[in-house]
Amino acid sequence: MSVRKIISLALSLVLSVSLVACSSSNEPQEPIKILSPTGAPALSLLSLYENENVEIETVEGTDVLTAELSKKDSEYDIIVAPTNLGAKLYSQAEAFNLEAVLTWGNLYLVGPEGSDLTSASIAAFGEKAVPQLVFQYVMDTANMNVTYYASVQEAQQALLTGQSEVALLAQPVAAATIAKAKEQGKELSVLKDLQALWKEKTDSDEDGYPQASLFVRADANVDYALELLQDTELSEDEMKEIIDKVGVDKLGVPNAEIAVNTYSKQNIRYEAASDVKDQIEEFLNLFNIELPEGLIK
Repeated sequence: MSVRKIISLALSLVLSVSLVACSSSNEPQEPIKILSPTGAPALSLLSLYENENVEIETVEGTDVLTAELSKKDSEYDIIVAPTNLGAKLYSQAEAFNLEAVLTWGNLYLVGPEGSDLTSASIAAFGEKAVPQLVFQYVMDTANMNVTYYASVQEAQQALLTGQSEVALLAQPVAAATIAKAKEQGKELSVLKDLQALWKEKTDSDEDGYPQASLFVRADANVDYALELLQDTELSEDEMKEIIDKVGVDKLGVPNAEIAVNTYSKQNIRYEAASDVKDQIEEFLNLFNIELPEGLIK
């Protein structure tokens, strides 16, 4: 074999080893652990559920999220949480940085078409939290007859049983409510899109507001998961398949079909926090929270 061929083979071997090393360099040695609320935030992670390098736990409510965001030594590498919650708790441990916004609002007023919102009884949820504050910000709720319930499911029931005429609901529950009402012979529709009202009022470039964000533990290497979230596009059939495998209870959705059909209405999209800093600051103003220094790298 000539010297030229030997050199050529050696260079080819070095190149192939190099390419293999590059392709696997981001793969974690241990699974990346993620904690997320159910609903739209859980759906925003669909591209990660079947990956052996990622473990996802979902929870209802904010108690567990609050506890983990406040720890310096949390077992989770990534926590998806309301943007205001992560910002509020940052000073306690300075452990989780705001990496990206994942959901941009999914709140809608549902009721019979033509309802007079100034006189109708309105069932709502999320008192003193994002739903109430956004609702108050985009509409004159002081002149409305609003009753707050403990959960979106209770607000849904109030509407379906006639205790209220209109309800503030989150997608995909809003779509499920309209479908259930139709089975009962009642016609309901979306009366107001709070995300559109927010954009109109704030003159924002974004459709909606930074409702839930992805917080990364400062010492965690999660590039692998972040690349998958940004680069993976799933078809509707692929989404339905994953939802069926993961389970609607774990995700907190009525069923796979409604979750997929309302995906765009849930305003799920990955936006790097550094690119939407102004929108985050404006949203935090609702809660009288200043953007903590160091929260966004």
